[in-house]
Amino acid sequence: MSCGRVAEVRMATASNALIPYRRHKCREPPMGDRSRKWDVFISHTSEDKDSFVRSLATALRSLGISVWYDEFSLHPGDSLSRSIDKGLADSTFGLVVISPHFIDKPWPEYELRGLVAREISEGRVILPIWHGVTKEEVLSFSPPLADKVALDTTGLTAQDIAIGLLREIRPDLYAKHTRTQLEGLASGAAIQELQAQLEAAHEQLAEYRCPHCSSPIAFLTDAPADERQKHWDVRETFECGLQRFGGVVERPCPSDPEFPSLEDYDLKFQRTAEGRGLQWACFPRGTTDMSRRLHLSPGLGETKEQALESLQGHYGRISAKWTR
Repeated sequence: MSCGRVAEVRMATASNALIPYRRHKCREPPMGDRSRKWDVFISHTSEDKDSFVRSLATALRSLGISVWYDEFSLHPGDSLSRSIDKGLADSTFGLVVISPHFIDKPWPEYELRGLVAREISEGRVILPIWHGVTKEEVLSFSPPLADKVALDTTGLTAQDIAIGLLREIRPDLYAKHTRTQLEGLASGAAIQELQAQLEAAHEQLAEYRCPHCSSPIAFLTDAPADERQKHWDVRETFECGLQRFGGVVERPCPSDPEFPSLEDYDLKFQRTAEGRGLQWACFPRGTTDMSRRLHLSPGLGETKEQALESLQGHYGRISAKWTR
């Protein structure tokens, strides 16, 4: 918003009604003080959370506004008064939800005084919302507050109010979206749609990940399924070592519960043709269906013991589980 003389700002609601919001002399920068941690602090009473405030805070955050709201901002062990003082000081605007409960409570009055002090020194800070109160009740509680043109929740949803506030608090964000888009964001429909898209994408990607360890696919190639190459199918190779052809496992994943152990191999020792050096070989022969699918190279060594150690080392490398 541009600074200048007092003017009228009108905010369209979902019902296309026009809610006037008086613009006072404003301070720079016009699109919220980005040096502050939060765009808005919500001053309210706990009795109004369920009926309005929680939905409003959620809708504001869904629209991209950074919100100081006790359920979002307070953590176990925090000092209540210090946290609220920090929220008051580090928020560009103070949203005051004035209700019968607010008027009757002393604590919200403390927050209001803090916002009034800032408004005196900095310019416009307070954005009032009337929630179940009349102008006469607000006038009796605080004449200066009653003089401010406020948003009235009568007949409006928390999402309607949030969209009107977005135009006032973050006009840069408001200008980027159509009314329909804003309504979707404020209601959470856009987030739900995004979650559905992510879940669908996850299901599609699952086809390209190992079903045992979730390692990504490394190679995807067409290969002949017979010697005459009349029939072809797809060979999938995953980073973990799993290999499938036409959906049938050719080499198992190390995380597969049926991955063979070294005990699933019958070991045969045989002298090599070498006259010296690596004179012994240890040949593994699979005794189960899965061990026959996992090819192990023979171990070589100067002795039987060394040949066995060589085979065990090879098995250890190919049986290592994939990690991210």
